[in-house]
Amino acid sequence: MILLSSFTYAATISGSIYDLSINKAKNSIVEVNSNPKQRVVAVNGTYEFQLSQGIYSITAYYEKDNTKHTAEENITIIDDGTYVIDLFLYPDFNEELFDDINFDVQNPYKNNYSWVLLIVILVLLALFYIYKKSPKKIQEKKQNFSKDLSTIINLLEKNQGRITQRELRKHIPLSEAKISLMITELEAIGRVKKIKKGRGNIIILQK
Repeated sequence: MILLSSFTYAATISGSIYDLSINKAKNSIVEVNSNPKQRVVAVNGTYEFQLSQGIYSITAYYEKDNTKHTAEENITIIDDGTYVIDLFLYPDFNEELFDDINFDVQNPYKNNYSWVLLIVILVLLALFYIYKKSPKKIQEKKQNFSKDLSTIINLLEKNQGRITQRELRKHIPLSEAKISLMITELEAIGRVKKIKKGRGNIIILQK
């Protein structure tokens, strides 16, 4: 037995237990998961264990202001000697505290997909209306209108300065209303004169 004990390594683990104010936590309970488990009451805020080689977990408990404070440190002993491990206690916020808090947030858009779809449609219609009424589009319409007016003038010049409105429609693939509107525009600026003859009109180019 004396021979075997000479090959047994023993290490001394000691330290102090501190609270959040860096004061020694007196009368805290400290234990280590050795075999068998060791447990001491740190009356003066200090502890000490004798341990052999192995991996251990040292845990401290302390009650303050109706709140449990805990600390835990792991240590691996591979040789004898003295180890100093101080423990710092922190409040133990267990899951029960969070279970009492209701995190059920109602989704304001739940079962309101129809309203969201309606809003999206209205926004798209508004954007389309703005696009159609944009200055660029208006300018393009004016340019197209001016181009059609020029076509009427060119046709009149090719036909010795006069042409019937019916003949005009054969050369310009537009509606009767649109052609009448263009002739009225040319009359307003003094480029043509419209003379009614029978059921039709004769368009005469003005110099």
